[in-house]
Amino acid sequence: MTLIIENHPFSKLARQIDNLLWASVILSTAVSALSLMNMGRLSLFMGPITFLFTLTHNFILLRLTFLNRRRAKIIGVESINTSLNKSLPPTATKGNIISLWILIALWCLVVCVIIVVSVIIEAGNSFESWERLAGFVELPTVVAEVALLVTIALKCRKQKKSSIVQPERVDWEHYGTNQPHGA
Repeated sequence: MTLIIENHPFSKLARQIDNLLWASVILSTAVSALSLMNMGRLSLFMGPITFLFTLTHNFILLRLTFLNRRRAKIIGVESINTSLNKSLPPTATKGNIISLWILIALWCLVVCVIIVVSVIIEAGNSFESWERLAGFVELPTVVAEVALLVTIALKCRKQKKSSIVQPERVDWEHYGTNQPHGA
């Protein structure tokens, strides 16, 4: 019987979420840099402010998952069963998932502000050509950040739903290998 163990700090899904968090750090930094190229006028400085919230959220989660992995390495495989009993990884907590959806809403608001301000400014023709180019690049990167955060939120929800509350049933010595228990 194959069990899905998503509260284990070294599971495939936990590593995917970590990689996506790092991708979000990089992408949101790019969004903030693009926004600051035109002095934040297109997003009315909402892009850089939302970037700070996103960066804070992602670094807190990455730090908590790092500490969770370090704790798992210290206690070893033998006692990890009792350590994981009735616990969730930091990325699978309700607070994290709610925070992600709040960040997604904020980034969606940034998308709407960029569109509205772009239309207003385009009508007044008050941007130089390089600032327009930065705006045309900023909008798709913000949309990509929204898509990335939605992906992270869905994976965190999947991790929460598939976490085992009773890890004592798991054969940790053979976890992650393709070999059956007796091989």
